[in-house]
Amino acid sequence: MPPPERTYRGPYKGLLLDIGGVVHRTSMHVAGRLAESEPALRPVLERIGGLGTDRDELWQRMLDREVSERDYWAQRAAEFGAAVGQAWDTQAMMGRLYDLPEQDWLCAETVDLMTDAKAAGLPLGALTNDLAAFHGPGWVGRQEHLKLFDVIVDASLTGVLKPDPRAFRDGAGALGLPAEQIVFLDDMPWNVEGARQAGLAAVRVPWDNPAPAIDTARDLLGLGPR
Repeated sequence: MPPPERTYRGPYKGLLLDIGGVVHRTSMHVAGRLAESEPALRPVLERIGGLGTDRDELWQRMLDREVSERDYWAQRAAEFGAAVGQAWDTQAMMGRLYDLPEQDWLCAETVDLMTDAKAAGLPLGALTNDLAAFHGPGWVGRQEHLKLFDVIVDASLTGVLKPDPRAFRDGAGALGLPAEQIVFLDDMPWNVEGARQAGLAAVRVPWDNPAPAIDTARDLLGLGPR
């Protein structure tokens, strides 16, 4: 049952969310589930030490800004595809990962936060770098949870990637609120720092433990616990 509608009078009046790692569990989480049905992927995961882990050298290089996030996923997609005898680009890999049952990759706590924000009358938006580029417009259009958003600002379409300050201005403008009134969640440290510099109340979401960040967003927005 959805929570009762609330009237909110605090300083934060809107919620802006990254998609991958916040609304969707990261591919690091989902890859292990896919490998259960695709055993050929297990040696790849073992060799690289798991996607996005401390042992994943390419991921660490990405965190050090030596390679881009898109280049990271393109290389891993090629390796995964080769393991199953196919030529995969990033979108093909994401298609396999997110073709798993929704409960394997959709962050239920975040969807609850989105639902409660909507019930409270708070503007709700997404600010993502790669939604259409990674998943394709057809997949995006079929996802009911994405229809909760009032606006989706996707750098796949705008060409302005976080942490460019213009991306955060675009997100705030789409919500129709000053940056200082918006709570923003993202899993990448440089996006969180960029959002803070732009004036948003930015909270980092660790991919392996999102609950504390979601609780912080609830507190800032005056939504209370579920």
